[in-house]
Amino acid sequence: MKRTHVYCLLLVIVFCLTAIVQNRVFSQQAEGLGKSLKQDSVDVWEDFLNTLDRRGLSDPHWEIEPVVQEKLIADFKAKIDASVSEGLTSLPVRLPSYVHRFPEEMLRAIKSHAENVLEADPNNGAAAKFLAVDAFHKVNAQISSEAYPLLEKAMVLAPKDFEICFFAYTACTRLGDLMKEEALVALERLFERLRGGDHRVSYLWTMRLYTTEAGATPVQIYQRIHKRHPVIDRWEAVLNENLAVFENELSRTPDSGVFNIIAHIHEAMGDIAAAQAVFKDVQPFYEKRLAENPNDRTALTSLANIHGKLGNTDLAHEYRVKVNPTLAWEGQVLPEFSPVVDLEGKPVSLADYRGKLVLLDFWATWCGPCIAELPNVKEVYEKYHDKGFEIIGISLDTDEAALRKFIRENQLPWRQVFDGKRWETPLVQQYGVRGIPAQFLMDREGRVISVQARGERLGDLVEAEIGDATD
Repeated sequence: MKRTHVYCLLLVIVFCLTAIVQNRVFSQQAEGLGKSLKQDSVDVWEDFLNTLDRRGLSDPHWEIEPVVQEKLIADFKAKIDASVSEGLTSLPVRLPSYVHRFPEEMLRAIKSHAENVLEADPNNGAAAKFLAVDAFHKVNAQISSEAYPLLEKAMVLAPKDFEICFFAYTACTRLGDLMKEEALVALERLFERLRGGDHRVSYLWTMRLYTTEAGATPVQIYQRIHKRHPVIDRWEAVLNENLAVFENELSRTPDSGVFNIIAHIHEAMGDIAAAQAVFKDVQPFYEKRLAENPNDRTALTSLANIHGKLGNTDLAHEYRVKVNPTLAWEGQVLPEFSPVVDLEGKPVSLADYRGKLVLLDFWATWCGPCIAELPNVKEVYEKYHDKGFEIIGISLDTDEAALRKFIRENQLPWRQVFDGKRWETPLVQQYGVRGIPAQFLMDREGRVISVQARGERLGDLVEAEIGDATD
């Protein structure tokens, strides 16, 4: 059980640190994806993107402007008719990311045209690609797996197209383990096309394999394959392709953060010594950054991870506490509040809760992750409140009326502390809270069990404590 928790923690660390470079990756996508995704750029596609608030993350009631819709239909038909040129289609960049926002009538019109074109010309790569993307844009294992030949056909008919290979890989990973070999073929084709090309293009596409776009990373799939499986050597070859790209990037850009992925790949393939060498090699770089700026959070987080992997647990914890001072409270009895009252004007004191299991929940209505966490918090409260579980909310909101309305509409029954001072709230300052949600779970003596009691972890911790009391 402990090994499982350690492995899960490693994955969290790897993907959290990977997120540090994601913004850089996506900001550079347009300039680095290569000519295959830039050819024949037309204003109509930009017009379409500009009708989207935050480019694809808009309100679900968003509607495309009729004039833009007509232009897009005509434009897509022309691009499909053109098929491929020098092994590439001229379909627009990141089409798979946006096709789900197409109005149904527009999607039907383009799809019908593509089907007619492909029937008349079975070698039309653009038609095959559009139909493959359409078939998989709403993943349904019973339907989409049957459509896989379309992806296969598109990859064959567009032999220089990186995007269709990447899309095929992500589609297969979302369809589960039955599509592992198809996912491998897509990866092999992707790296065949990347090999010998511009390094920056190779890095951006490889990094995308380790972002949330993919249902599973190449490492995760590899670790689920039995070591005697016939394709294991091919998977290792693909992972070595990953390593070569990331190692090249690390040599060019030491602050890229990809050392975590490199070490993770080595560990997955059983080369612990190589993984340790990666951490030792990058350690001086982050120590130098920290010497230049003692508040460099990237350096502190990286050094915490490095020392944790090298077995220097005390030093790793010291760095983590510098990033997140609330961690220092774990295992300690939380000191009494500064004088505070709840929304009803009644004094709140930790002493009043001795003998109860208490969650001190720092949150706000403007905090997306806090709102996403609320259903889980409510579920745990409803399940364990009668057994001695209590919650004290510490709101960082500034509008009391809006806060009261939210609490009423969402039926939050626990007490809320509010002073309208946001990050200047005394309790935020007193306990070193730097980000929300921050959820302090305290035992019956007021000792902090965890300052990261979120998601399933909250329920597990509460159940363990309540269970201990009722055994």
